[in-house]
Amino acid sequence: MRIGPTVAVLGLLVAVACDRKQEVAQVPAADTAGKMGGMQMAMQGMQMMPLMRAHLDSLGAMEPARMAAAMAAHQDLASRMMDAMGADMRGMGMKPDSAWTALGDSLRQDLAELPGLSGAPLKNRMQAHIGRMQRMLMRHEGMMHM
Repeated sequence: MRIGPTVAVLGLLVAVACDRKQEVAQVPAADTAGKMGGMQMAMQGMQMMPLMRAHLDSLGAMEPARMAAAMAAHQDLASRMMDAMGADMRGMGMKPDSAWTALGDSLRQDLAELPGLSGAPLKNRMQAHIGRMQRMLMRHEGMMHM
């Protein structure tokens, strides 16, 4: 029995959770945050990029039974990633365009429907979901480097 990918995903989630607790503890209150404090908060999505890419690679290599077992952790990480990207955009004064909104809607629909799937349908839908998530990460990274 191979547990490597599952352990890797769980390790990544623990690392993110620990890192996020430190970030939250260090973030000044909104009314005392200067321009620099706001910029640090606004770049959480960019900071999560390497973790999310590694997570998606790991998830894509899993068999459907492992995907199903990792679903709650994936939903949590994907939701936090999407929230962080939205915060990055707001912090930079950007508004989502219709393509961004449509992609986000598709990802949220995936996250709602994936837990009800198993076997080949789960594997196929997850591969499509991973592709959508990678496109969103690339779009976000491009917008933040403008």
